[in-house]
Amino acid sequence: MSASLIVGISGSASSQSYNTALVAAAGSLLGERLDFVLASGLEDLPFYTPDLDGDSIPESARRLRELVGRADALIISTPEYNYSTTALLKNAIDWLSRPYGAHVLVDKPVAIMGASQGLLGTVRAQLHLREVLHATNCDVVARPEVFVTQVGVKFNESHELIDSPTRSLVAELVAALLDLAGIDEARDVA
Repeated sequence: MSASLIVGISGSASSQSYNTALVAAAGSLLGERLDFVLASGLEDLPFYTPDLDGDSIPESARRLRELVGRADALIISTPEYNYSTTALLKNAIDWLSRPYGAHVLVDKPVAIMGASQGLLGTVRAQLHLREVLHATNCDVVARPEVFVTQVGVKFNESHELIDSPTRSLVAELVAALLDLAGIDEARDVA
Protein backbone atom coordinates (compact mmCIF):
# COMPACT_ATOMS: atom_id res chain seq x y z
CA MET A 1 0.00 0.00 0.00
CA SER A 2 1.47 3.34 -1.00
CA ALA A 3 1.72 6.28 1.38
CA SER A 4 -0.89 9.01 1.24
CA LEU A 5 0.16 12.01 -0.83
CA ILE A 6 -0.30 15.56 0.41
CA VAL A 7 0.40 18.32 -2.11
CA GLY A 8 1.35 21.82 -1.01
CA ILE A 9 0.59 24.84 -3.17
CA SER A 10 1.97 28.32 -2.59
CA GLY A 11 0.20 31.29 -4.12
CA SER A 12 3.50 33.13 -4.44
CA ALA A 13 6.21 32.89 -7.07
CA SER A 14 8.68 34.91 -5.00
CA SER A 15 11.98 33.22 -4.21
CA GLN A 16 11.70 34.76 -0.71
CA SER A 17 8.06 33.81 -0.15
CA TYR A 18 6.89 33.35 3.42
CA ASN A 19 3.85 31.52 2.04
CA THR A 20 6.07 28.94 0.36
CA ALA A 21 7.97 28.65 3.65
CA LEU A 22 4.67 28.22 5.51
CA VAL A 23 3.57 25.38 3.20
CA ALA A 24 6.98 23.75 3.62
CA ALA A 25 6.63 24.04 7.41
CA ALA A 26 3.22 22.33 7.21
CA GLY A 27 4.76 19.58 5.09
CA SER A 28 7.50 19.04 7.65
CA LEU A 29 4.84 18.34 10.28
CA LEU A 30 3.34 15.42 8.37
CA GLY A 31 5.72 12.76 9.57
CA GLU A 32 7.58 10.10 7.67
CA ARG A 33 4.63 7.89 6.71
CA LEU A 34 3.11 10.50 4.42
CA ASP A 35 4.47 11.78 1.13
CA PHE A 36 4.58 15.56 0.74
CA VAL A 37 5.23 17.34 -2.55
CA LEU A 38 5.35 21.09 -3.00
CA ALA A 39 3.84 21.88 -6.39
CA SER A 40 6.16 23.88 -8.60
CA GLY A 41 5.93 25.68 -11.89
CA LEU A 42 2.72 27.61 -11.28
CA GLU A 43 4.43 30.65 -12.82
CA ASP A 44 4.85 28.63 -16.05
CA LEU A 45 1.11 28.18 -16.51
CA PRO A 46 -0.36 30.36 -19.25
CA PHE A 47 -3.53 32.21 -18.30
CA TYR A 48 -6.39 29.74 -18.50
CA THR A 49 -8.42 29.76 -21.68
CA PRO A 50 -10.52 26.96 -23.16
CA ASP A 51 -8.55 27.48 -26.38
CA LEU A 52 -5.53 25.83 -24.71
CA ASP A 53 -7.45 23.13 -22.89
CA GLY A 54 -8.33 19.67 -24.18
CA ASP A 55 -5.95 18.07 -26.65
CA SER A 56 -3.63 21.09 -26.70
CA ILE A 57 -3.22 21.45 -22.91
CA PRO A 58 0.17 22.92 -21.99
CA GLU A 59 2.59 20.48 -20.37
CA SER A 60 2.77 22.61 -17.20
CA ALA A 61 -1.02 22.39 -16.74
CA ARG A 62 -1.08 18.66 -17.49
CA ARG A 63 1.62 18.02 -14.87
CA LEU A 64 -0.21 20.08 -12.25
CA ARG A 65 -3.51 18.32 -12.91
CA GLU A 66 -1.82 14.93 -12.71
CA LEU A 67 -0.09 15.77 -9.40
CA VAL A 68 -3.22 17.18 -7.78
CA GLY A 69 -5.28 14.30 -9.15
CA ARG A 70 -3.01 11.83 -7.30
CA ALA A 71 -3.13 13.84 -4.07
CA ASP A 72 -5.19 12.68 -1.12
CA ALA A 73 -5.33 16.27 0.18
CA LEU A 74 -3.98 19.77 -0.49
CA ILE A 75 -2.43 22.45 1.68
CA ILE A 76 -2.63 25.92 0.13
CA SER A 77 -0.95 29.06 1.43
CA THR A 78 -1.87 32.40 -0.11
CA PRO A 79 -0.45 35.88 0.15
CA GLU A 80 -2.88 38.78 0.07
CA TYR A 81 -2.70 41.16 -2.89
CA ASN A 82 -5.23 44.00 -3.04
CA TYR A 83 -7.57 42.32 -0.53
CA SER A 84 -7.60 39.04 -2.45
CA THR A 85 -5.53 36.03 -3.40
CA THR A 86 -2.94 36.15 -6.16
CA ALA A 87 -3.52 35.83 -9.89
CA LEU A 88 -0.95 33.02 -9.84
CA LEU A 89 -3.03 30.92 -7.45
CA LYS A 90 -6.37 31.75 -9.08
CA ASN A 91 -4.97 30.79 -12.49
CA ALA A 92 -3.72 27.44 -11.13
CA ILE A 93 -7.15 26.75 -9.66
CA ASP A 94 -8.76 27.68 -12.99
CA TRP A 95 -6.59 25.06 -14.73
CA LEU A 96 -7.35 22.47 -12.06
CA SER A 97 -11.11 23.09 -12.19
CA ARG A 98 -11.61 21.85 -15.74
CA PRO A 99 -13.38 20.00 -17.20
CA TYR A 100 -16.32 21.40 -15.25
CA GLY A 101 -17.79 18.93 -12.77
CA ALA A 102 -15.26 16.18 -13.53
CA HIS A 103 -12.00 17.81 -12.49
CA VAL A 104 -9.30 16.87 -9.98
CA LEU A 105 -10.59 19.24 -7.27
CA VAL A 106 -14.03 17.65 -6.84
CA ASP A 107 -14.35 16.56 -3.19
CA LYS A 108 -10.62 17.16 -2.62
CA PRO A 109 -9.84 17.86 1.07
CA VAL A 110 -8.04 21.22 1.32
CA ALA A 111 -6.49 23.23 4.15
CA ILE A 112 -5.82 26.91 3.55
CA MET A 113 -3.61 29.39 5.36
CA GLY A 114 -1.57 32.47 4.62
CA ALA A 115 1.30 34.63 5.79
CA SER A 116 1.70 38.38 5.69
CA GLN A 117 3.87 41.14 7.07
CA GLY A 118 0.73 43.01 8.10
CA LEU A 119 -1.63 42.68 11.04
CA LEU A 120 -4.50 40.97 9.20
CA GLY A 121 -2.47 38.02 7.96
CA THR A 122 -4.35 37.31 4.69
CA VAL A 123 -7.85 37.26 6.22
CA ARG A 124 -9.46 38.80 3.13
CA ALA A 125 -7.48 36.67 0.68
CA GLN A 126 -8.54 33.52 2.49
CA LEU A 127 -12.19 34.57 2.41
CA HIS A 128 -11.97 34.93 -1.36
CA LEU A 129 -10.06 31.66 -1.68
CA ARG A 130 -12.77 29.85 0.31
CA GLU A 131 -15.38 31.15 -2.17
CA VAL A 132 -13.33 29.96 -5.14
CA LEU A 133 -12.73 26.53 -3.60
CA HIS A 134 -16.45 26.26 -2.79
CA ALA A 135 -17.19 26.82 -6.48
CA THR A 136 -14.82 23.97 -7.38
CA ASN A 137 -16.55 21.60 -4.92
CA CYS A 138 -13.48 21.18 -2.69
CA ASP A 139 -13.93 20.06 0.90
CA VAL A 140 -12.20 22.86 2.85
CA VAL A 141 -11.16 22.55 6.49
CA ALA A 142 -13.24 25.04 8.50
CA ARG A 143 -11.07 25.32 11.63
CA PRO A 144 -8.54 26.25 12.73
CA GLU A 145 -8.04 29.30 10.58
CA VAL A 146 -4.35 30.13 10.16
CA PHE A 147 -3.55 33.79 9.52
CA VAL A 148 0.18 34.25 10.10
CA THR A 149 0.87 37.91 10.83
CA GLN A 150 4.13 39.84 11.23
CA VAL A 151 6.18 37.18 9.47
CA GLY A 152 9.45 38.97 10.20
CA VAL A 153 9.37 37.75 13.80
CA LYS A 154 7.83 34.32 13.15
CA PHE A 155 10.35 33.09 10.58
CA ASN A 156 14.13 33.23 10.84
CA GLU A 157 16.55 34.49 8.17
CA SER A 158 16.41 31.07 6.47
CA HIS A 159 12.60 31.31 6.23
CA GLU A 160 12.08 28.57 8.82
CA LEU A 161 8.97 28.89 10.98
CA ILE A 162 10.34 29.43 14.50
CA ASP A 163 7.29 30.76 16.35
CA SER A 164 6.01 27.95 18.59
CA PRO A 165 2.35 29.09 18.83
CA THR A 166 2.21 29.39 15.04
CA ARG A 167 3.79 25.95 14.56
CA SER A 168 1.20 24.49 16.95
CA LEU A 169 -1.64 26.14 15.04
CA VAL A 170 -0.28 24.85 11.71
CA ALA A 171 -0.01 21.38 13.27
CA GLU A 172 -3.69 21.61 14.32
CA LEU A 173 -4.63 22.57 10.76
CA VAL A 174 -2.65 19.68 9.31
CA ALA A 175 -4.27 17.24 11.78
CA ALA A 176 -7.73 18.57 10.85
CA LEU A 177 -6.94 18.13 7.15
CA LEU A 178 -5.77 14.55 7.61
CA ASP A 179 -8.85 13.80 9.69
CA LEU A 180 -11.09 15.28 6.98
CA ALA A 181 -9.27 13.21 4.36
CA GLY A 182 -9.63 10.05 6.44
CA ILE A 183 -5.88 9.55 6.73
CA ASP A 184 -5.01 7.63 9.90
CA GLU A 185 -1.62 9.30 10.26
CA ALA A 186 -3.48 12.37 11.57
CA ARG A 187 -2.65 11.24 15.08
CA ASP A 188 1.06 11.19 14.23
CA VAL A 189 1.38 14.85 13.22
CA ALA A 190 4.38 16.34 15.03
